[in-house]
Amino acid sequence: MSWSLNEIESLARKAARGAGFSWGLAEEAGYAARWLAGVNLPGPEALANLLIAQDGTAFSALRPTHTDVDTWQASGGTLCPISTGTALGDKARMLPAQCRLSDVAQPLLLVPFIAGAANIAQQTLFLEWPGAAFHVGSNLRGCVTTPFAQAQTVLLKQGGRTSLPLLRCQLRYDLAPGAAADLNNLAQRTYAPDTDASRLGGAGAGLSDND
Repeated sequence: MSWSLNEIESLARKAARGAGFSWGLAEEAGYAARWLAGVNLPGPEALANLLIAQDGTAFSALRPTHTDVDTWQASGGTLCPISTGTALGDKARMLPAQCRLSDVAQPLLLVPFIAGAANIAQQTLFLEWPGAAFHVGSNLRGCVTTPFAQAQTVLLKQGGRTSLPLLRCQLRYDLAPGAAADLNNLAQRTYAPDTDASRLGGAGAGLSDND
């Protein structure tokens, strides 16, 4: 089914919130899913996989423990790409020439944040993990054969690789039905359950009969 990018972002944001993300991180998750869908990369599907895998895990165990070193790690062993990506944006002007991000879950979700960091720092950045490589700067280039990597160490460094193919923008995205169902199920958690009061206060006549 074809989805607009606005629909992708809204669903992804609600699903992330339903999975326990703060509203701020849920906004970032929605942005990442939309950004990737906009260049025909399976960001929404990667996010669905991430949210299901992380569901119930304490976020303190998924964040980078230190961001002033050349190797970033999480106390729980696996870095969340959303919290890691937001931290990279905060450090965009202070990133070392090369940085290793150890065991990032669904590393495809990092790419939008690296692009944002490159824009903030006004420099070209290159990131890769086994089966994927991206050049982000004045243009976006990349290729990926392992979009749903469970946990990979990502190498991030200054400079680029213009031999990679250009990525093309689009306004709609064909979201896989399974991922759409998973995201919808998580999004349902954000809706308050029906009560007698809410049902009576909704549309319709309630207990009154106006006929």
